[in-house]
Amino acid sequence: MTEADLLSQLRKGDSRALNTIIAQYGPYVQTIAANITIPPLQPEDVEEVASDVFLSLWNNAETVEAGKLKAWLAAVTRNTAKNKLRSHHLAMPLEEDYFILDVPDAEADLLEQELQTLTREAVASLPEPEHSIFVRHYFLYQKTAEIARAMGLNASTVRSKLLRGREKLKEYLTRRGYDCEDGSC
Repeated sequence: MTEADLLSQLRKGDSRALNTIIAQYGPYVQTIAANITIPPLQPEDVEEVASDVFLSLWNNAETVEAGKLKAWLAAVTRNTAKNKLRSHHLAMPLEEDYFILDVPDAEADLLEQELQTLTREAVASLPEPEHSIFVRHYFLYQKTAEIARAMGLNASTVRSKLLRGREKLKEYLTRRGYDCEDGSC
């Protein structure tokens, strides 16, 4: 059965189609989830993430385009796994959290890796407390009020330091040849 047929059956509520998709893509989803959550979480958490992903597929089958199921599953798995980490007040280390870009060739892959490296360098170059605030907000997914409480700052101070951090990041990347005005940063 083709992917389009499976999605069509899934949209009609056919659980056999879901079982077929799980059999075909289950190991793929579990591998992505495990790479994000283990350690610090347990293997049971990987299974829970995979279950949540396939439940999301069941509930949102009408939004998945034929030919894009694998990419949809990967994106939902990444987001679900990161949410799982956040729910345990954990997040991916800065070195492993990166921008995901849809790049079709080796040159674009190389540019993406360079941008990821420069972004990590730019974040690392931020002075304190901007660095800590930036990491807490963008990599640990903490809200500004939570950061303010934890660091003994005013919430408006946290927001202004985030703004300054973004400006410094943009400036850092622009100096290294990335045009942030076109949305590539």
